[in-house]
Amino acid sequence: MTKRTSEDMPPSLERSRNGPDFFGYYRAQVEDLLSQEEKVPHHKHEATHKSSSEVIGAELSDLKNEKLNALLRQCVLDSVPEADEMQSRVESLHLMSQLSNKKPSIPPTDEEPVIPADPTFKEVEDDLKLLMKSDPSLVKEIVSKHSSDLRSQINEMQQQLEKVLDNVVTTCRPMRRGEKRELQKSIKELPGPNLERVAEIIKNHYVALGREMPDDVIVNMEEEDDILLWRLHYCVATIKSARRLAS
Repeated sequence: MTKRTSEDMPPSLERSRNGPDFFGYYRAQVEDLLSQEEKVPHHKHEATHKSSSEVIGAELSDLKNEKLNALLRQCVLDSVPEADEMQSRVESLHLMSQLSNKKPSIPPTDEEPVIPADPTFKEVEDDLKLLMKSDPSLVKEIVSKHSSDLRSQINEMQQQLEKVLDNVVTTCRPMRRGEKRELQKSIKELPGPNLERVAEIIKNHYVALGREMPDDVIVNMEEEDDILLWRLHYCVATIKSARRLAS
């Protein structure tokens, strides 16, 4: 997997102990871009050449909109390798956990290997098997420590991503009443596991505003601000798209 070297990194891209903070960097870039120019007043929307169907960037000039799109595209391109690495680490820890949970008296057979024939895994497979025989508790301790570190890193990346998305939807036009009704209907139709993501977005937004989380996930759309409404809109759209691809 090709990753940027330190020489390729922008000067303002800070590094954490786990690597470059891409989401934090692009969040700062988006904030800086949006602070450079006032939004287009609502009453001037009809005077612009933008279609009423356009949402993201509707409150920006065409130039700022193009720059925003370029930033978001680059953010995705730079983040894909990091996401791939995260997935690889999660898979590695999962397999290590499976190995550590196996009874020592029943070692894995050659016909049914615990770790697949992947160069990354094969490098440590023999060491893990040997360590499991000598000190199984140490393997579990290693898995637990690295799992905790990985969860912390993923949570940090998610928080930065949430801030990027919140900044982006500030450029959206006000949501129409019919769109609010459709959004509320769509949320009610979501299955339980997907509602958890909706609740998470609402909770994060309320925490950022210093407000108390409502007991019911289905909030009053007429009383919510457009940042939360558009975040929920795109969340629901993503869920629907994923379900269509899976069917």
